[in-house]
Amino acid sequence: MECCQMDINMDEVGFDLNGKNVIYIGGFGGIGLNTCKQLVQKGVANLMILDQVWNESAFNEINVVDTKHVCQFMAFDVTCGLEETRAIFTRIVEKFGHIDVLINGAGIADERDFDLIIATNFTATINATLVAYDLMDKSKGGKGGVVLNIASVAALTPFPSLPIYSATKGGILNFTRALALLEPKTGIKLYTICPGPTSTKHFEDVHCFLGKNLIVSERLRRLVKPQLPADCAMNIVKAMETNANGATWLCDMGQLKLVEIKNFWTPPHKRNKEAEQKKGSEPNKEAEQNKETERTKELEQNEKTSQTAETVQKGETSQKEASAEQAKATVRNPTEQVTAEKKTDETMPLRKRRYLICDLGRDMQNICKT
Repeated sequence: MECCQMDINMDEVGFDLNGKNVIYIGGFGGIGLNTCKQLVQKGVANLMILDQVWNESAFNEINVVDTKHVCQFMAFDVTCGLEETRAIFTRIVEKFGHIDVLINGAGIADERDFDLIIATNFTATINATLVAYDLMDKSKGGKGGVVLNIASVAALTPFPSLPIYSATKGGILNFTRALALLEPKTGIKLYTICPGPTSTKHFEDVHCFLGKNLIVSERLRRLVKPQLPADCAMNIVKAMETNANGATWLCDMGQLKLVEIKNFWTPPHKRNKEAEQKKGSEPNKEAEQNKETERTKELEQNEKTSQTAETVQKGETSQKEASAEQAKATVRNPTEQVTAEKKTDETMPLRKRRYLICDLGRDMQNICKT
């Protein structure tokens, strides 16, 4: 897994929250409270907060920005089971008409009770998602919608001190990714938010697997500077507006990054399709390779031809230069050539000598004397 920049424009709004009906489970928590305030400011039509107990101070904080009074509350124990979850969602649909967005934000990090942490973090998320899924599913008469599941950075990098917590958050991540693949049929988009350490009560109330209470204020805070809940909430809303189905978002240190999670196994039915695609592409690859080989041969032949032509041209040029040098040598000093011929003739026998016209009388005299 790695963080990367994918072909998703985070500045472009792909999902307008204005006029939407939203359910937020765990909306009175630190991240939940700040996210609800952001949603109200975005103009949602209805916001239903489901939490275990009423929190008047948190509700009053939302009311400061909730000028249209769209926020409502229902008491809800996330560990109640599937049937009670379905019943409360039915009541919400009767109020709102339909559900556009579900945010699963409830969670604990207390490893002293294995059953409770699994029921709160994992089972409750599955129950709420499946109930909302049935109500949103276009193939069952729904209008489609969005499900956002809040996991943790522990889903990306498990914590050895919190193995059960890490397992529940990793389960949420894969559960969300799996259901997101059905979006073409259901019209429901799902994505996961993985917040890093955030300054909330949840961050303060952590109990490790070994039974020791993490003294966050003294030890962990020296190592980790938690992000503000308001910064995390702002990035959660930004991810919602991006509306990238199946996406996994890392929300840490006040920044939002898309996480690329690779699949290392291919299902058998997809392997056959990939094999067929490869077979179909093999003839094209062979044709391209043959064309490339022909082009290479043609280039080599052209290069040889050009080299031969250059060699012939150089040979002709050398011959011409040699002939020109000879001609220059012959024409350059005619007087010297005549003098040389004179000296040579004088030393040769008389019968073999070549006579110059100027020497004819002298030589006739010499013959008569002999």
